[in-house]
Amino acid sequence: MRYDVDTGALRDDAASVGEVLERVHRLRIADELRPLAGAIPGGRVAGGLGQVAAAWQARLAGTRWELRELGRCLVAAADTYDAVEQTSQRALRSSLGDTR
Repeated sequence: MRYDVDTGALRDDAASVGEVLERVHRLRIADELRPLAGAIPGGRVAGGLGQVAAAWQARLAGTRWELRELGRCLVAAADTYDAVEQTSQRALRSSLGDTR
């Protein structure tokens, strides 16, 4: 069995994950919810917005961690595939008497 891995694509995907991570990092849920507090004066919505914002911030923190981990794993996979390929090529050249 043989398969090829495009390590450049893995690295590009890691960069894309990094871009998404930056977008998620810029989300400011509390700021987005703030106008709701004044939308219904005297309503109970305003009191719960802090809890809603905190819940979303916690969920986004988890998402940011998962995105960072995914990007790290993609780069680690690319690095590992490249290292295995280079080691295999050196071993093959050595076995054939090529000292390059």
